[in-house]
Amino acid sequence: MATVLPTSATNAAQPLTLTDAQQARLARLGVAINQYPAITQRETYKAIFSRKSRDLTWPITKTMAAVHTGQVPAPVMLTHIVTTRCNYLCSFCSFADSLNAKTDDLSLSEIEQVYATIGNNINTIVYSGGETTLNKELPDIIEAAYRLTPVKSVYIISNAWKPQLLFEITHRLMQRCPDLHLTWSLSIEGPKEFNNTERRTHADGWDAWQNTIDTLEGMKLMRQRYGYNQLDVQLCTVCTPDNHELLGAWYGMVRDDLQPDKWNLNLMRKSVQMADHTMASFEDRRKESGLEPFEKTYLRITQQVRDDVLDGRLKFIYHTGSPMEGAMKSAVDLLSQEANRNTVTQKPQLFGCKAATAGGFIGSTGDVSGCEEFAHNPVNNKSFGNLRDVGYDFMALWRGNKANDYRKLVGNSTECQGCTLESQRNYPAILVSPQSLTKAAWQGWQLLQAAGSNSTN
Repeated sequence: MATVLPTSATNAAQPLTLTDAQQARLARLGVAINQYPAITQRETYKAIFSRKSRDLTWPITKTMAAVHTGQVPAPVMLTHIVTTRCNYLCSFCSFADSLNAKTDDLSLSEIEQVYATIGNNINTIVYSGGETTLNKELPDIIEAAYRLTPVKSVYIISNAWKPQLLFEITHRLMQRCPDLHLTWSLSIEGPKEFNNTERRTHADGWDAWQNTIDTLEGMKLMRQRYGYNQLDVQLCTVCTPDNHELLGAWYGMVRDDLQPDKWNLNLMRKSVQMADHTMASFEDRRKESGLEPFEKTYLRITQQVRDDVLDGRLKFIYHTGSPMEGAMKSAVDLLSQEANRNTVTQKPQLFGCKAATAGGFIGSTGDVSGCEEFAHNPVNNKSFGNLRDVGYDFMALWRGNKANDYRKLVGNSTECQGCTLESQRNYPAILVSPQSLTKAAWQGWQLLQAAGSNSTN
């Protein structure tokens, strides 16, 4: 997998010392840690030397100033699809109709050229797919971003199909990119039987649920053992018509037993809903003032998450350089869920969408757009163009005529009605909204008070 050679031989395995409570917990969850060598030993890597400033204040200031003066800023946040290949076949996937089609994904050398032209505002990159780890150059790609851009936070979305692989990637990135905050977002749809039925694979007897739980627990132990204090591991569940009746009990298990660093409940994408001909469109449902049962479940549980977090019943603070930084990032997540509740119930919006301004999107073969829904509209594709056609110059597309035309449609296009895209609609908008940042700062302080000042690292 790695093209970067370790600087020393593999460290000798050391016994993993666990408390009685930890051993009992792992046994209860069916986690056999000893089957994963990367938990007790690791390759050591040389850190990348970088003078990049990774502070978010200046990019936010520049973006706000550009918007105020009518200019187009470089993006602060990027969603980068590194492959559409996947070894699972989930019915609710927004790429379900194009998974595993033969594609010519951007190579590492091509991506390096793109990152060199993406500007100096980038603070957060979300790597998605397909299954991200099926791109064998994933760690090289992230290291390229670290070398060539001021990225501070990286989120990797994965189905955790191969825990040992994820552990090895983590060792490398945590050592090679010492100033990087890394979050693994692991997909899981509910209790074991349901999850393993819903997350279909080609292999009989494949235990997708156990792989995810093994990865969750292994990452926690790695953070403790190796001092990876900017590593987080979260669980992500999609609220759908198929699992909404299970989500109350599932959330109880997540909160009280699994205890990830964070739990995301994402509403099934509008584009997936519209593809299901048994369900009325978002627009038609709202005309009738009706909510689907799964939407009601989303409203109820995300509100419960907020209440539990602010009451200290749910740990919800990222592991970052400082407690307040981690609390602010968590508060942004709560604001994002609040914004989605407003969207579902058609209440006034907390902020306007900043896709194609503060947030950008790169597809696996090089298409650039403001967001995923614009890029993949099967009827009216709103891609700004392909990076291969402009010598991998991101800004040539980002500030081109087609981008400017489509940018005018952000928030007003058919794709935008009912949109609940967290990483492409909500987060970029919150980051460049003074009002939202002020609210996040206040909620961050509340989180610290609820969790206690020593709960973050």
